[in-house]
Amino acid sequence: MDDLLSAQVPASGADIDAEGYDRPGARWLERRISDGVLLVQGPMGSQLMSQVGAHDVPAAFWNVGEPQEVARLHALYRACGADAMLTNTFQASAPALARDGVTAPMRRVNREAVALARRAGAPCTLGSIGMCGIDWLVEDSAEYRAARAAYRDQARELLAAGVSGIMLETFTSTRALAPALEGALDAADGMPVLASFAIDDAGDLLGDGLNIEAACMFAQERGACSVGVNCCSVEAATAAVPRMVRAVPLPVSVRPNAGYPERADDGAPVWREQPEAFAAACPRWVADGARIVGSCCGAGPLTTCALSGVLAG
Repeated sequence: MDDLLSAQVPASGADIDAEGYDRPGARWLERRISDGVLLVQGPMGSQLMSQVGAHDVPAAFWNVGEPQEVARLHALYRACGADAMLTNTFQASAPALARDGVTAPMRRVNREAVALARRAGAPCTLGSIGMCGIDWLVEDSAEYRAARAAYRDQARELLAAGVSGIMLETFTSTRALAPALEGALDAADGMPVLASFAIDDAGDLLGDGLNIEAACMFAQERGACSVGVNCCSVEAATAAVPRMVRAVPLPVSVRPNAGYPERADDGAPVWREQPEAFAAACPRWVADGARIVGSCCGAGPLTTCALSGVLAG
């Protein structure tokens, strides 16, 4: 298995102050997925959206508006057996915060999120980054450079605050991933940058229809140290694991969701968590070569408990 910290392409020369980077945590992550399986905590956004009267509150706002609830969720996932925390920063790049009307500075939102996640005491914390919302057509364009800069700036804040690596998650096309990987690697200074795609039941990316094998090869060529799928059905994730393992010599992650939510009378999403489905699928994920497992939207601590029990058994 390739070394996580040597699988990176060099930073592009952006100014980096990497003195506070969590290199011991990155080394722990590398050892763990070389020797066993890493259990990542479940989702933050869907859990926060499910709170009474909070379905229209941006998840990132909770880091500064209700930080005690963010800390409580991290602690609960840790108590349920998660080895790695995942920061509540999926939509906390500067463009995403502006779009969602969050006026707190990007630096503060991300650094508070890392502090809240690290408070849970897990040996590893991954900084979550989702698509920033900037569209581009030509790689050497102002839009591309703006997207790359947004990802770079968010990754730098997360790493400086103490995450053990960056998780680029729920990317629906390789075009969307390209500036994200370049931006994250600009800031990484050798720290792990992991990439995860959202796929349909056929194993194709939701945005461009590319098959998961080609997407994983693209991510590897661009410098990702791990590839995976998230926010897809359990069945799609289970079918994708062996395909990814055959496609690239990188650690593979798998974090499906709990299906589509129903809508309450006030419009709030309501998910029906099914931890037994995750527990039933987990042995096959591991047997097929997955090294990072977890859950995505609609799942929660019960699912993390179920996965933890399977892995411990």
